Amino acid sequence: MRSYNVLVLADMHIGSKLGVLHPQTAGYTLHNEAQEYLWQCWQHMLSKLPRKIDVVVSMDEIIDGPANNRRKKYSTLITRLEGQRRAAKKLLQPVLNKAEQFYCLIGSEYHTDEWGEATRTLAQELGAKPVFVNPDDEDDKEYACYNLFLQFDDVIIDFAHHGSVTMVNRIMVLERETRYRKIDNPIPKDLDGEIKCIVRAHSHIWGMSWDRHGIAIRCPGWQFPYFDYGIAKSAIARSYPDIGWVLLKVTPGKEWPIEVFPHLYDFPKANVIQIA
Repeated sequence: MRSYNVLVLADMHIGSKLGVLHPQTAGYTLHNEAQEYLWQCWQHMLSKLPRKIDVVVSMDEIIDGPANNRRKKYSTLITRLEGQRRAAKKLLQPVLNKAEQFYCLIGSEYHTDEWGEATRTLAQELGAKPVFVNPDDEDDKEYACYNLFLQFDDVIIDFAHHGSVTMVNRIMVLERETRYRKIDNPIPKDLDGEIKCIVRAHSHIWGMSWDRHGIAIRCPGWQFPYFDYGIAKSAIARSYPDIGWVLLKVTPGKEWPIEVFPHLYDFPKANVIQIA
């Protein structure tokens, strides 16, 4: 049985002062200790990736987007979308060089722009596979979408940037997402395949639910909490966001066809001042 390596990357927020950045980006250097640490983690990921990746999926918010309000104004390092896209290409090229196929999702309007045009442009520039081709005009193509379904023989994986986030723990909504998808199933009934895995992002939190309906995953991101590293991001249970990446090994024909390999990085240790 053939297996497929699927690399999932989410919420890089390139352009943020606290997002991952290549240190040789034209006109910019690493802004602070947070970016230096994220760059070290990124290099570690590059050293651990398989030699061949069948599919890379970006869950979007690759770029942090325009500094369009007061809070974001002070947290943005690269203010122009063109500059953020250029930085994204610099960072992602070594990953995409290993990949057979690349697909891109659209995230929040707040981090791209209306209708996700910045993401659509970036996806095409990065060489993403089209997610839609107009049958009447082959030049009319879409390179990013809000919900992506990839089929590996009889195994279908459902990717979307957004998902339910209201919860008291990291697993509750994943179980709910799995059951909702069973009820509200968008796959044609005559298709020879079944959704075996649901992948979501947006909250920068790693979590995984596994039951008889399949696997549900929420992906870590590549951004520190805003402003003060010691302040938890206002997210699930006031928890720190997770940093890292996820590799899926898909083997159609197996009873449990999807293996999940999360790779997570600890936060740097706090500076503790001893009084006595």
